[in-house]
Amino acid sequence: MLKKLAVAVALLPMAVQASNLPDYPFIHVGGEGFLRVMPDMGEIDFDISAFDADTNAAVAVVQARVAEVQALLAEQGGDPGKDTEAEASFRDMRKEMRKSANPDPNAAPEYEIRSAVHIVVRDLTKWRAIMTGLLGKPNIDHMSTGFGKSDRLQTEQELTAVAIKDAQRRAEGMAAGFGKKVGAVTAISSGQLRNLTNAVGLLPVDFYNNRRGTNATSAEKDFLSIQSLQWSQTVDVIFRIK
Repeated sequence: MLKKLAVAVALLPMAVQASNLPDYPFIHVGGEGFLRVMPDMGEIDFDISAFDADTNAAVAVVQARVAEVQALLAEQGGDPGKDTEAEASFRDMRKEMRKSANPDPNAAPEYEIRSAVHIVVRDLTKWRAIMTGLLGKPNIDHMSTGFGKSDRLQTEQELTAVAIKDAQRRAEGMAAGFGKKVGAVTAISSGQLRNLTNAVGLLPVDFYNNRRGTNATSAEKDFLSIQSLQWSQTVDVIFRIK
């Protein structure tokens, strides 16, 4: 009795799985769509940081850099906080403990003043001028850039249509191999839209972590270029077999 019960339990997962499958002849295929598109917007993130034994002096440096960033955007037709060619948002300044070169454990802690900046550039003809202006400023680090499309929903629809056609083509090829034809669609699911470069998220992002103060390096020059976007969309489809 116990042996029969053990066999029944072992077969239970298979029975449950089988019960979820269609009870008619079907083909299960996946389709994938690819698109390479040029972005129409860009985003820039970085920190403005300053250190001084006098905290008030460090705060003044950060405030001065914030004013310079605002002036830079204004020169390019931007207005911080408004829906224009380029806008910036600034987080409140914060104090972060700085790793001190003084080995004395009794020395007073040193703090760095930081403010995070996020810039959205909606007119990419302004991108090079804005990036050149930022890369030439001191007290800027932890910079990252990314590009995207303002009409993301339309792009998703185009990708899904391409993926569905690809699934239809694959299903017809499989059915033809057995002298059959593809029937009606009985189920379809969509995979996550992904970026082929990173496989995570929608924006290709380049990170750069270096303090300014020297001439632009080759790594910095990469920030001046606008990258094309490679997106893909997958679908899973179940067709009836005629």
